[in-house]
Amino acid sequence: MKTARVTSALLFALLTLSTLAHAGENRPSGSPGSVLDTPAYGHRLDLGGSVGLNNAGGMGYFTGFGLVADLRLVDFLSVGAGVGGGMWGPRLTSHARVYPLGISRAVFLQGALAYNVGTRSWLDEMVDVNEHVIRSDVTTANASLGYRKDLGSRGWLTFEAGWAFRLNAARYRPTGSHEFTQSEKEELRFARPGGLVLGISGGFSVL
Repeated sequence: MKTARVTSALLFALLTLSTLAHAGENRPSGSPGSVLDTPAYGHRLDLGGSVGLNNAGGMGYFTGFGLVADLRLVDFLSVGAGVGGGMWGPRLTSHARVYPLGISRAVFLQGALAYNVGTRSWLDEMVDVNEHVIRSDVTTANASLGYRKDLGSRGWLTFEAGWAFRLNAARYRPTGSHEFTQSEKEELRFARPGGLVLGISGGFSVL
């Protein structure tokens, strides 16, 4: 919780500084197809897909794929959400991004909350004993650094890297009397949400 508060305070401070820096800035404009008529200025809603580790796309699902949306409220601030899958079940994510230098310079700081619903599933070693593993729900607070790049007049790509902090314990238990082997414990520990965040997203800008 202490780390989450520090992250929130940092993002708020950066947002305040960016607001003051951009308060008197004139917005560029340009004809269709010009450099200034890019998604960063002409369109404010990014829609697309995501893959990665501890991001909206998660990891471990059959497709390893998530859906994301990001809405730019002003040139240096956006909010968004994502839904995807991880080895701990479905994942719902909300985020806020601050572009300290403005969207045209693409670098952003992101704070996010991710809710991992939990799941009931098999472990490979447990097929013969006919039991499942129940994974409890887990929430993480994520802090990451990212970069957004325009592709043509509407396409975009983003890259992010950071760290996910667990806000509650990632609990798991068997449905019966089975005792976990060492390899099963290691697999469950690896699958827990939290830790390194790596992600790549892409799609199209609208509105």
